[in-house]
Amino acid sequence: MYRKKYSPYLYGFITFLLLFFSRPLQSETIKLKVVVDNASLKETPEISGKTLARIPLNTFLDATEKMGEWYKVAYRQEGVQVNGFIHEMLVQETTEDSVAAIAEKPQAELTAEIDVQVENSRRLIREDKEYDRAIDIMRPLIARVFNVVDLRRRKEMAADIYLWIGLAYAGKQDVFKALQEFKSMFEVDQELAKEITRNIYDPEVTLLINQAEKEFLGIITEYSIQITTEPKEAVIWVNGKEIGRSPEVFTTAVPKLNIKIEKEGFAPVEKEIFLTEPSTDKFFKLEQLGRTLEIISKPEGSLVFVDEKNMQKETNCTIPFITFGPHQIRLFKKNYVVWEQKIEIPEAEEPYILDVSLVPVKYTSVKTLGDPDRKFIEEPAGVAVDAENNIYVVDDSNMKVKKFDEQGLIQSKWGDYGKEFKRIKSPAGVAVDSQGNVYVTDMKNHCVLKFNKDGEFMTVWGEEGTRETDFYTPLGIAVDANDDVFVVDSGNRRIVKYSSQGDLRKAWRKGGQITGNFISPKGVAVNKENEIFVLDRGRVHKFSPDGDFITSWGKSGTGQGEIRGALGIFIDDSEGVYIADTLNQRIQKFDKDGKFIISWGNSGTGQGQMRYPSGVAVDSRGYVFVSEKENNRIQVFGPEQGNEPDK
Repeated sequence: MYRKKYSPYLYGFITFLLLFFSRPLQSETIKLKVVVDNASLKETPEISGKTLARIPLNTFLDATEKMGEWYKVAYRQEGVQVNGFIHEMLVQETTEDSVAAIAEKPQAELTAEIDVQVENSRRLIREDKEYDRAIDIMRPLIARVFNVVDLRRRKEMAADIYLWIGLAYAGKQDVFKALQEFKSMFEVDQELAKEITRNIYDPEVTLLINQAEKEFLGIITEYSIQITTEPKEAVIWVNGKEIGRSPEVFTTAVPKLNIKIEKEGFAPVEKEIFLTEPSTDKFFKLEQLGRTLEIISKPEGSLVFVDEKNMQKETNCTIPFITFGPHQIRLFKKNYVVWEQKIEIPEAEEPYILDVSLVPVKYTSVKTLGDPDRKFIEEPAGVAVDAENNIYVVDDSNMKVKKFDEQGLIQSKWGDYGKEFKRIKSPAGVAVDSQGNVYVTDMKNHCVLKFNKDGEFMTVWGEEGTRETDFYTPLGIAVDANDDVFVVDSGNRRIVKYSSQGDLRKAWRKGGQITGNFISPKGVAVNKENEIFVLDRGRVHKFSPDGDFITSWGKSGTGQGEIRGALGIFIDDSEGVYIADTLNQRIQKFDKDGKFIISWGNSGTGQGQMRYPSGVAVDSRGYVFVSEKENNRIQVFGPEQGNEPDK
C-alpha cells in the first residue's frame, strides 16, 4: 500500500492532537487541559527525557512558561508536587470556565455527527484516494471525541480515527506519519487497537502497525543502521549532521532518517530512509563520475595543469579524480617544450594513465665515446641502443662491433675480443632486437650478419646481386616490435623485410617521389605501431606495417627542417623522428607527421659540434647518441642542464 518515500515530520510521543497555534512565551500563568490519557510529564524538554509522571485525561495544569514546543508545569501526584515539562501536542490551552461546556451537546447527537464524518472520510480514503481531504476532516474530530462522556465509546472512536488517519498517511506513502498515528492508536487502548486492526491484510501496513505496537510497549526504543558504501571512505551525513566515513553505524530514537553520502569522483546520494527493524544494514553502490589520472613524463618533474588549473603537482604524479570527458592537459618543465593536448577520459574504473615524453628546448653534449685522434673508434658508421641502454657501435677498427654499458664503459669480452667480428668487412648499420640479438649490415660483403646477446656469431644471409635474396650495398637496418628485420638495400633502391632468421618476407621499391620509386634510400626506422620510415635523400617516406605507402615529407636543402645527404634515422618512444643530417652537420628532430621540432649541431670537433654524423639512436632516458664518422666518436646529447647519462 505504500512505498518507501517519506516527508519530514515532528517525532514525539503519540498525540491526541487538537488544532491550536503555539503562543509566545508569557509571564502570566497559562491554563492547560490534558487532552490525552496518561500524558507523559518529562524531566527535561525533550522526547527522550525521563518520564516523571503520567497525567490523566482532562486534568487541568498551570504552566509558568512555554519553551519552544514544551510547557513548564507543576503537577501534584499523591500529595507531592512534581515539576516538569509536557509537550504542546498533549495539552490544550483553555480556561476553567470551558469545563462546563464539555457536556452541552447531547451525546447521541455528538457521536452521530462524528460517526458520519468518519464514515465519509473512510470513503474518501478507500474509493477516492483523497487522503489529504480525509485527514483534514478527521483531525479536528479528535478534539470533539474528548467531549464523549462514555469512556469506552470515547476510546473506540479515538482509536478508530487514529487508525484511519494512519491509513491515509500510508496511502500517501508517508510511512513515518502513519507510524505515529498507529502508535497514538495503541496509546488510546492497546486491546482496542489490536482488535480493530485484526482484519488488515496489507503486509506493509501490517508491518507498520506491528512496529507501532513495539514502540508503544518499549520493545523498540532505538534504531541502529550500518551504512556501507562501495567504494569505502565516503562521507556520511544523517539529518544534516556529519557522522563519519563509511562503513559507519548510526543509532537514533527516530526511525526516519535523511541520509546524504558524498565522495569525490562519485555522484552524491541523498535519500530518506524509514527504519522498520531495530538493526538495519544499508549498502550504497556509488555512481562513478570520473577516475584517477596518472601522469608519467620522461623526464620527471613537470608541473601539471588540468583545464588551465595548476594542480600543484609534478610528474610522475596521480590526480585522484578527473571527470569523464574531454580535458586539456598541459605539462611544463624548464628547458623543455611545453606539452599540451586535449584528452578524452572514457568511463572506466581503473586509473587512466597518460605517458608523455617531453622534448628538450635545446640539447647539449654531455659525454663522448672515442675522439678525433682515432684512439679507440675509427669512422663509426652506425649506433644502436638496446632495452637496457647498452650502446652498440659499428666502425672500421679491428673490433668492428663494440658494446658499451649504460655508463659508457666498454665491454671488452663481448664478441670474444672482436674475433667473432672478423667476417665483417665494412659495417654500415646496426640494430638490436628484443632478445638482445645484434644485426649488422656489411656494405662490401653485401649481407646481414646476426650475433646473439653475447656477441657470438649466429647466421648470415644475402650476397651481391639483384635477385630478391641478394643485396647491393646494404646500409640502414631496423627491427620492429615483432623482431622482423628491415634492410635498406641501397644499391637496388628497395627495402627488404626479413624474419629474425633471415627468411624473406617482403621487398618493395615504392616511395613518395613522382616516379613512385626510391631514388637513394639510406636509412630505415620503425615506430611502436610497426610503421616504417625510410630516409631517401631529402625526404622521409612512411609505410604501413605491410609496406603500403602512406605519405612523404621533407625536401633537400640547408634551411631549418630541410635535409641534405642524411644517412641515419631513428624514432623514439614518443614518436619523435631524429635524422642524422649528414652534410648539414647536425641532428634534426621532427614529429611523426614531419613537423619540425628542433635541430642542433654545426661543423667542428668541439663539444656540440659534428663532422659527418652518420647514425643516431635514443635510449629510454631520452639521451641521443650520434656516431660521427669524421670525428671518430660517439657524442651523447641530453637536454640543456640535464644530468650525464651515467648519473
